[in-house]
Amino acid sequence: MVEDSAFMVERIRNANVKIAMLTVPASAAQATADKLVKAGVTAILNYAPISLNVPDNIHVQYIDPATHLQRMTYYL
Repeated sequence: MVEDSAFMVERIRNANVKIAMLTVPASAAQATADKLVKAGVTAILNYAPISLNVPDNIHVQYIDPATHLQRMTYYL
């Protein structure tokens, strides 16, 4: 299901979501992370190639897809 991002904060808050995967371009990552925090998310898995500025109580795990793809090709 795809929904308008204008309703993102409300939908996430109502569903009591606490973990989110952030898979947006770097140019949209901080604004999206801010919305996730506002919605009540406390853990973010960040695929965007940018460091996020979030409150201390928010855990961010950074993932670099290019590095992981390189590691996978080793096994091919």
